[in-house]
Amino acid sequence: MLQPAFVFRGHQAAVNSVCFFGGDRFLVSGDQDGHLIVWNMMLKRQLAKAASAHAAAILTVCGLGSDTVISQGRDNKLCVWRLEASEFTGDLHLVRSLHIDSLSFCKFTYSMSSWIAFLTDAGAGTACLLNVRSNEQRTLDIGLKSRTKSAGSRDDSPMCLKLIASDEQATGLSLLVGYESTTLQQFDVANEAAVCQRSVSTGHSEPIMSLDYDSQRRLVYTCSADNQVHCFAPGDGSTGFDQVATAKLKNPGCAEIRCFSQLVAVAGWDYAVHLFTSDLEPLCNIAFHRAALTSIDMSSMTAKDGAENAITDEYVRQRWNSRNRWMAVASRDTRISLWDVEKTLNPHAHDAQG
Repeated sequence: MLQPAFVFRGHQAAVNSVCFFGGDRFLVSGDQDGHLIVWNMMLKRQLAKAASAHAAAILTVCGLGSDTVISQGRDNKLCVWRLEASEFTGDLHLVRSLHIDSLSFCKFTYSMSSWIAFLTDAGAGTACLLNVRSNEQRTLDIGLKSRTKSAGSRDDSPMCLKLIASDEQATGLSLLVGYESTTLQQFDVANEAAVCQRSVSTGHSEPIMSLDYDSQRRLVYTCSADNQVHCFAPGDGSTGFDQVATAKLKNPGCAEIRCFSQLVAVAGWDYAVHLFTSDLEPLCNIAFHRAALTSIDMSSMTAKDGAENAITDEYVRQRWNSRNRWMAVASRDTRISLWDVEKTLNPHAHDAQG
């Protein structure tokens, strides 16, 4: 059985979200009790904590740059935090709090260009686009009418979002939306209005729970409460998506899907991480946790946000530059496991070298 390289044990409740940021120097996590923790990845220790950051469970978190943390809670609040950190200590300070619609479980989405998107009214299909640096804000209509045998014509609730920005000015900004009806749509949101560019019925038998986008290959990945994982590509000269690949899990229930270069990772309710190639060919399953998985992130292994300049000690800098590529996995068992990606994918090769 594969074992993680490290396990973070600072949470006392289910961990609902994890995210690397600050050039991989930090990992931020949020839990079911509303607590927010930033971890020092060099020392594998807690750097800063905002106890009761939210009055209810934290749904999702992210970090932008090396000094900004964003969290969304079931208390219908989206909070922007400023991180003040040295190599060994840090503090989180609340900068602003926004009222959003979190009761639909739809998580906010972000891009590295400082733009975030979130629902303000799931029933009406209203979303907001916000630049956390400039405070520029736009209201978007991403509503959809669907027909079901039991309900007839009704509003189709957005379930998950993925923001795509090609540059800092967001000239190519678009938003992917997965719906309760299993429809997937892509909107052009670079201007004031949200214009639907593409739409497809994904074929999931349950509402879409999570989606992600591979910007290099222009592929969209979706997962659901069912056991299906789908991959789509924009149709040439059309307003639809072409289905590229499909994979089926042994057990139903996927909390989150993420794509990282040539890897696709699915956090399963069956306690396992399911790893695939970008074409959804199975690679391996990682079963370590004792409860359903909730979130996955992977370090970028690129120098961003002045990460190297923030390390003053030369020996520490050399050790940081030779670091492994990490995958962080959050679970409802209160733990976050940390995996060396290369060793996880090629365990026998490393055994032979040893």
